[in-house]
Amino acid sequence: MFEPSEFFQFLKKPQYQFIEAKETSVIPTAIKIYLLLLIILGLINSMNIIILHVFFVLPVDETLVVSERWKEHLWFFFLLVAIIAPFLEEVIFRLSLVFKPLNISLSVSTLVSLIINRLSYHLISIVSFFLVFILIYKLATTYKQRMISFWSKNFKFIFYSLSLLFGLVHMSNYKCTGITQYLLTLILVFPQLGMGFVLSFTRVYYKKGFIIGIIIHCIMNTFGAGIILHGYLNK
Repeated sequence: MFEPSEFFQFLKKPQYQFIEAKETSVIPTAIKIYLLLLIILGLINSMNIIILHVFFVLPVDETLVVSERWKEHLWFFFLLVAIIAPFLEEVIFRLSLVFKPLNISLSVSTLVSLIINRLSYHLISIVSFFLVFILIYKLATTYKQRMISFWSKNFKFIFYSLSLLFGLVHMSNYKCTGITQYLLTLILVFPQLGMGFVLSFTRVYYKKGFIIGIIIHCIMNTFGAGIILHGYLNK
């Protein structure tokens, strides 16, 4: 089972310990971590909004708004926010924390595909996924021992980088109208930064950490998506 002391101890000195990863019950551990995250991150977010709102005009959180293109497809909006997005984020930011050719290939190809999908057509993003996957998998397989050594020696940097990037990516959730609001988003994404570190720890510390992380992430997003849809349907 998850113990907060284990997390803080690990955070001080992240170590690549996949081989000695801890056995744990998936559902009870996921629920315990989720409840702790809900309390801690909820308090941080509430304080951020209340305190900052007194002094500043906060940027608009676009994740709280159902855009026009989703209003006729609310079921898919819910599925996208609650299931698909958490799964893809876990693949991109957490899967490759444990080095395997398959893991790193899926993480990189998924990220590249999503970026291209934003800039171009769906077909190009799908083709790019397979091309990048094959290239990275070939390289990772060829230089497997070197990369394992690199992961072990530089794991602290990899762990912190991916955890921070996960949080900072969520700055794109906000619509800003000036430099001040862009700076405020750095504070507003503190909950996502905290969540990133906890889920990264979960991924590495437990043998089934990737599955546990997906469950926690899906529960968090399902709760958020439910609030958004409830507010929209009751306007």
